[in-house]
This record gives sequence, C-alpha cells and structure tokens, in this order.
Amino acid sequence: MKKILFSVVALLLTSTLWAQEIEKKQELKGEVSTSLSALRLATDLVKYGYSQQSAMPLVQALQILNENPTQPLKSEREGDKADTSKADGKTGTVSLDYDKILADAKEFAEGDETLLKLIAQIEEDGKGSHRGAVNGPSKTYEAVNGNSTDTYQISFVANYLAEIVVSGDGDTDLDLYVYDSNGNLIVKDDDYTDDCYVRWVPAWTGRFIVKIVNRGPVYNRYVLLTN
Repeated sequence: MKKILFSVVALLLTSTLWAQEIEKKQELKGEVSTSLSALRLATDLVKYGYSQQSAMPLVQALQILNENPTQPLKSEREGDKADTSKADGKTGTVSLDYDKILADAKEFAEGDETLLKLIAQIEEDGKGSHRGAVNGPSKTYEAVNGNSTDTYQISFVANYLAEIVVSGDGDTDLDLYVYDSNGNLIVKDDDYTDDCYVRWVPAWTGRFIVKIVNRGPVYNRYVLLTN
C-alpha cells in the first residue's frame, strides 16, 4: 500500500513539475503580441462602425492600423478563387481593407468638416505605413467561397507563442483550424461567428497548415493576421 501511495505521489509531483516547466517556457517566450491585440481591436471597431454607419469608430480603427503596420503574409493561398462579383445572398457590408475603410469613413462623415479634416490627416499619416512593414504582424486580405475552405502553410518558430486572427465581413460563420506538418490538429476556433483567434507554442520550427472554413452559403471577405 505504501509503495502504491509513494508511486502516485511521485507521479503527481512529476506531472506538476512538467506542467510548470511548460508554463514557464510559454511565459518566457510566449508573450501575447500587443500589436496583434491592437489590430483585433481595430477589426472590432470597424465592424461596429459599419453596423452604426458611423465614421468615428472607423477613424479610430484607421489610427490603430497606422500605428501597427503589417507586412504581406508570406504564404500562398490554396482554394478556389471567390467570385466576388456575385452579390446574391450577400448582406455583409463590412470591409477590412484599409483603403475601403478610409473611403467609407469619408462617406459616413456626411460632410462634417472636423471629421473630414481628421480623416485627411490620418490618410496623410498612413501613406505606406499600413503595409509593407519589415517587422510586426503579417496580413492578407482574401475571400473564401461559400461552403468552402481556404488553406495556407505558414511558418512559426519553436517555443515562441504563435497567434492567428481571422475576421470576416459578417455574412457567414468562419472556423479556423491549425494542423502540424503531420496533419495533427493543434488548435481551433469553431464558434458561430466569423471572428477567430487561436494561439499556441510550437514544439518545433516549421510550417503549419492553416484552414479557414466558410460554413455559410455565400462568400466571406476576411483578413488573416499572424504575429
């Protein structure tokens, strides 16, 4: 009986130490990207601005985008090209494209000189800063067909926190899945919205398979961000 009890205690201690070691590794090398968090806030502001037809949330989102430049995502998209000319069934008006947000902010300002001056200043400040950054998050802006999947192969570094954000145009449910090179599911976000966020600490440096699944009948425009 004592031997069994000793074995159980030893196993529990070993498990605790192992868990603490992993937790410590993630804490040391896995800090959440403040820039990516800011960009998630920007997408929330954009969606709120469109839902209210209000310029100010879009202006705030544009400021965040200027302050947190992104670089083009270095990954080829696999999936049928969405025919965005077909508007049948589309109701989502949200755009996560910088230039479109800028244009719509001007429209929503409805001639308000103060807002238009602020938008003009943001436009001037943001020339070239919201794309092509050497450091910081990577971004791609795409559309996935209804009831279809877009696939990317994206490289991440071992023992450092990896983060992916997907935000769609509001029309359909988007789900996000990440697999390792052996096809094992690593992490997922499959709730009933088109806002997805996952994070994990890769055990090795290499490419991971990222799948964006559109659960609805119409195409969905989305932005994909990685830290």
